Amino acid sequence: MRFRAPTFISAAATALLITAAPASAEKAADDCFNGKLSVQEVLDACAAFIASGSGDKKLLIRAHSVRALGYSATGSLDKAMKEMDLALELDPKRANSYFMRAAGHDAKRDYAKAIADLDEAISINDKDADYYLLRGIVYSHTNDLDKALADLNKKVNLDPKTTNGYSNRGAIYRKRKEYDLSVADYSEVIKLDPETAQGYIDRGWIYVLNDDLDNAGADFDTALKLQKNSALALVGRGIVKSRKGKPTDGSADLRLAERLEPGVFEQVRMLGVK
Repeated sequence: MRFRAPTFISAAATALLITAAPASAEKAADDCFNGKLSVQEVLDACAAFIASGSGDKKLLIRAHSVRALGYSATGSLDKAMKEMDLALELDPKRANSYFMRAAGHDAKRDYAKAIADLDEAISINDKDADYYLLRGIVYSHTNDLDKALADLNKKVNLDPKTTNGYSNRGAIYRKRKEYDLSVADYSEVIKLDPETAQGYIDRGWIYVLNDDLDNAGADFDTALKLQKNSALALVGRGIVKSRKGKPTDGSADLRLAERLEPGVFEQVRMLGVK
């Protein structure tokens, strides 16, 4: 399975999934590729496979990629990056290896190197929507919102049935204070995935920023039906209640949100809500 997450660390949980389709039944028996062991056991098995002297370059690249994800799962980003360097030495024209290494650079906040790797990945394969997604996210980390938006537009055009392009583009529109466009993107997220709370939470906060409290309250109510203890939705509902009624009307929701997630108010401030 291909690496698809926007950062190396968030992809760590998929460390074993990259091996879901081994090349043959015989090779699948190798513990590096069967996806049934702990992260440390997979790291050890892949090291043994690499040391075995296999001449199968594709499998060796996969072994280094699995080790990279395994190391990221244990928080060893430097070791993970070395594995991707080795994978690229084996095949410097493999776009997905640049993509994976770029995700590691992004996690390490080395944004210039991340962008350089993504430029290389796109030069090799300019049809993969996820390369534009990650580069757009990296540009957003550098606050280059125009370039971020251009890449996320490309992601949405290439992959219109996946939510992460719309959700990340919606966040860029929020930062640009283009709230109607942000609402439209989060509405598309909800259309594609109506049973997940996050789309309603994200759209609810845009409604708050645009002082549309009725729609904001409806979105936070829906989110809490889907995810009962969402701290962000509780804060949102509390703010809506306080602004529509007495200042104390939302106090219970706000107190509960803080108990559930002590840092939640800082998250809200980062959204631009005062």
